[in-house]
Amino acid sequence: MMIKKKDRFESRSGKVYEIAGRWGKDFILSPIKDSDDECLIYTPSEMEEFLETGHFKRVGGEK
Repeated sequence: MMIKKKDRFESRSGKVYEIAGRWGKDFILSPIKDSDDECLIYTPSEMEEFLETGHFKRVGGEK
């Protein structure tokens, strides 16, 4: 699975996050809405599992 900075993912709840960067090997997801300031951090295996189970779906890359 190739995930890079600026890739976008939508959660089941409808929130869209963008990969802001990495913290060590973990992915930092930043919400694209300015009013939402809660970032998420997940390991590569967690991201892979979330994509496989439909918790997140890929909605695009850099705009």
